[in-house]
Amino acid sequence: MKNKVLILLVILASVTLLYGCKKQDTLLIWVGDESQEFYQGIMDEYVTAYNEANDEDFPYLVSVKGVDTGSAAATFLEDTDAGADIFTVAHDNLGKLITGSSSIAPITDPDLLAQIAADNPATFADVIKGSVGGTEYTFGVPYIAQALVLYYNKEFITEQQVLTWEGILAAAATANKQALSLTGTDGFNNSFLLLAKNATTQATSLRLYADGDINENYATGDDVLSVLKWGQRFFTNPNGAKRPTDSGWTVEIQNEISIAVIGGAWHFNAAQAALGSNLGVTKLPTFTVTSQDVYGSTPAGTEFQSGTFADAKMFVMKKGSDKAAYLQDIMMHLSSKEIQEQSFTEANNLPSYKNAKDEFDSMTGDSVEIQLAVAQLEMFERGIPQPFGADTRFNFYYYSKGAPDLIMEILENKNDLFDTDAAILAQMLIVEAIWKTGVRPTT
Repeated sequence: MKNKVLILLVILASVTLLYGCKKQDTLLIWVGDESQEFYQGIMDEYVTAYNEANDEDFPYLVSVKGVDTGSAAATFLEDTDAGADIFTVAHDNLGKLITGSSSIAPITDPDLLAQIAADNPATFADVIKGSVGGTEYTFGVPYIAQALVLYYNKEFITEQQVLTWEGILAAAATANKQALSLTGTDGFNNSFLLLAKNATTQATSLRLYADGDINENYATGDDVLSVLKWGQRFFTNPNGAKRPTDSGWTVEIQNEISIAVIGGAWHFNAAQAALGSNLGVTKLPTFTVTSQDVYGSTPAGTEFQSGTFADAKMFVMKKGSDKAAYLQDIMMHLSSKEIQEQSFTEANNLPSYKNAKDEFDSMTGDSVEIQLAVAQLEMFERGIPQPFGADTRFNFYYYSKGAPDLIMEILENKNDLFDTDAAILAQMLIVEAIWKTGVRPTT
């Protein structure tokens, strides 16, 4: 009898141990460091609601970990087994994640696919998709939007002047300051001229890896070259734009060397610390080409809207996760417009939801935080998604093979080599070649 009782106790202990181990199994989610606490709270509420609705406990512990989302894709690929079940990446990382047989799983839930289609701007329709084995799938669930805006010093620039670069330049001349500091000369932070569009038609002849084709790059249209000629006048003006220095843009605007800077939401805290109550935030200004700037068929008097990359942070899910049955419902919840608005108010994340500006009560008011959100959404509507997700070479060739430096040489008219149309055209043909091949032509 004693032996039977002992065996029964051992069996009960084993069952308890197995049950306890199962309960300790973790469903892991990666989000940006700045949002970890918020999304952990959201997932705690999700689990509680699940328990109440199903009259049983959610089968996993849910852990939300803060990571650098810029490197999350690379970190995941280093060890996919240890990687998160759901993680956040910028949309232009999709190419590396689906190379070969793909390391992430496509979205298949009809309700989630319908929510993605209904809630997101048309600009996201293609960049969240990719092809594996000749079949196109949707892989990403957008939930945060990003675009460049203008931070400016209200002490020197009026509400009317800030609408145009010409107005800002006039303000800088009056105050004997520099009109603009740059946070970087790379192809992202100094893209406002290359990506500019006709302010009336929103058209541009610029093509960057159009349709995911490495040969579909074009930056020598009349409008693009006219914009670069205007940009050269802006950068070479004594009170115009200036390249970054060792002192940094925050010191330059704090010490009133410059009266404006182009930046993203990630620059907001630094800009606010530098300018305090004098900080203004708005969409990037327009500018108008003159007879000095026009190239080819572009008429003098054409107004252009400064451009930006309009990027999405999106959730993706690990291929082969043993928690796959739960992941798409979680992503649908985390990307819902209700959670996006809550994320905006509590974690300062700009929503990707296309109607946020009109529908979210939290976006009414005149605080500088609201100004930032509205300015980003306005630029988002005018921007283009970074088109680098289809092929891992695209991002590398665009950013890291010298093309941004060549464009900067035009803007600064380095060694007076770019004061003719022919010289500017020749330089941009080299830029196009680099985008296509990753190599600077030798002739």
